[in-house]
Amino acid sequence: MHTDRPLVLENHSRIHIVGGGPAGSFLAIHLLREARKALKTFEITIIDQGLLSESAPPQKSCRLKGCNFCAGVISPSLYDALIKDDIIIPQNVISETFSHIWIHGQWKNFPLKVPQEQRLCSVFRGILPPGRKKISFGFDNFLLEKAGENGAAFMPGVVESFNFSNTRHPRLVVKSPRGDLSTIESDFVCLCCGVNGTNTIKTSPLFSAFKKLNPEFHPPRVRPALIFEMMPGQEYIKKYLDKELYLIVSGSKKLHLEHIAIVPKGEYLSVALMGKSIDKAVFPNDIQDIIRAFFALAHIKAILPDMTPDTARIACSCTPMMAITPSKSSSIDRISMAGDALGARLYRDGLYSAFISARIIAKAAVNKGVDKNNLQKANETIIQWLRKDNLYCKRMFGIMQKTLKSNILSRILYQTFATEMKFKQIGSWPLGRLLWKIGSGSAEYKNIFRELLDFQVLKSFTIGTFKTFRNILTEYFFGLSWGEYGRYPTVILKDKRKAMKKSIQEPLGITLDDSPQMERMYAIKIRASSEKIFAQLAAFGEKQAKFLQLRFVDVKRTQGLANHVGSVVTYHLKNSPISMDIRLVKSLPGKTLLYEPQELFTTRGVLLFDITPTRDGNHRLIIYTAFDYKQGKRVGSRIFFWLFKHLFPDYAHDVVWNHAVCTIKAEAEKK
Repeated sequence: MHTDRPLVLENHSRIHIVGGGPAGSFLAIHLLREARKALKTFEITIIDQGLLSESAPPQKSCRLKGCNFCAGVISPSLYDALIKDDIIIPQNVISETFSHIWIHGQWKNFPLKVPQEQRLCSVFRGILPPGRKKISFGFDNFLLEKAGENGAAFMPGVVESFNFSNTRHPRLVVKSPRGDLSTIESDFVCLCCGVNGTNTIKTSPLFSAFKKLNPEFHPPRVRPALIFEMMPGQEYIKKYLDKELYLIVSGSKKLHLEHIAIVPKGEYLSVALMGKSIDKAVFPNDIQDIIRAFFALAHIKAILPDMTPDTARIACSCTPMMAITPSKSSSIDRISMAGDALGARLYRDGLYSAFISARIIAKAAVNKGVDKNNLQKANETIIQWLRKDNLYCKRMFGIMQKTLKSNILSRILYQTFATEMKFKQIGSWPLGRLLWKIGSGSAEYKNIFRELLDFQVLKSFTIGTFKTFRNILTEYFFGLSWGEYGRYPTVILKDKRKAMKKSIQEPLGITLDDSPQMERMYAIKIRASSEKIFAQLAAFGEKQAKFLQLRFVDVKRTQGLANHVGSVVTYHLKNSPISMDIRLVKSLPGKTLLYEPQELFTTRGVLLFDITPTRDGNHRLIIYTAFDYKQGKRVGSRIFFWLFKHLFPDYAHDVVWNHAVCTIKAEAEKK
């Protein structure tokens, strides 16, 4: 039964929040702030068995023990929402602030730079893993502290059951850490208990008690995840994952994974896995087998070199449940749910959905009432948002997985992205902007899905499709095979080309032409020493070289020693007398090689290799090539040089050198 008239929270109303996670803290903060706007005072108490008892309850300050089973990513949406609500996350709570998100497919990989106006970071939720420094500064404890500053009190204990008193007020039975039972009457109770542990109708006392009071209630459907924390150390993380968060959409034929997140956190690394293999895991040995198979994946070996289950130093692991559908009928008079117990965004950003649900419920409870009608309206607003968002998220993830698992579709996606990087300013990338929103979850998936059909995105895809098939034909023409090598964008952003060109000419004391007829520049980060990269460049023109092995052209060093001034590499068109020499005219060991082509087909030519240290202790290889086409003085020579220009167009250089650069990277990064 419930009343049809609004149940208003009066001054000094007693409110109890069951659950001390982010949803509970957010709700307490929002309730207290809404109360102040309404010129009311509430007595709000957060009850949680994980609260460390420091004095007799109710307490004004408290800390959570344990962990809250989360990869701990603060999305740009949540970060902005917290800033607007004057909740500033202190630096000692933030583990890492990211500069890039990497979306990894089975072959194609996309680095997405975090926009300057947005912030993406990671945090530890609780006090685990054990032995971590500053264990009291987890994100959940920070939010509890903010709730306490706003006026909330805390009670360590377990709510074992609840029902209604004779006056139709919720009555909670709370078991203290000592085992004592007490009964507390409340004017409004919100269940922010999440969906972990034994939270099903049959096994959760809270869900079971709520079902008795409201037979129409159905909890969220859940799916297991596997989360484990490694401790490779800050040096390793800086070298291989410096300020980079990785999202990977596939495992293998044997290890069925749909979502992988690799999240750096200082000296730790959090890995979150979801997929059919996790769903089927039952025994502890199953989890160990999954972790071992995870480290054996080729793309994981590329991201986390030298990392195995034996060397990973896994500090802790858990298999939490993730809400994948919202609950049904989750409120009655004076009792509601919030956070994951109500529902969450699919697979990611549960913290943001907890924030939104807490804010909406708090506004409804204070300004409209805590009767079933008003609470259910608030809940339905949240549930409808989650249902729609998760529906489009599922569709979007399905499209991304099929695309990134398909050789041809992933190539089109890659080429579209690379073309935008090359020809458009960074703020004008239709696909790049879309991929950022997918990767960061910084927009509602309904809007992301609509944006997928935007004219500018479709136009970009059309151009990318044309260039992909053109490049495939070019690769076939030259006999290039990718084999085991991953493909990475080697394009230099349009905004940075001038500055990078200046940086590679200064060490040589030369000035490169401002506007040659053909000019190309490629760059790639290589996780290897400059000596190893320089050694790979020494293979230029050698039989054992993995790069520039072309079907119709022999590339062979014909004079001098590798990487020494005076050495000559000859390009010879097979089965013909046509050949061209390029001579090494300057060499800075471990740094730069400058070649000048013989002026047979071109003039003022230059081929330059430059190795530059990066901030994370790795190196960036830049390849610069430029020349002017010869024109010819007679009709015959003019026709010849015109044919040469069109037989080897600009994009052919892109195809050949992109393959070469990615090959050099793969070979240099091998042990």
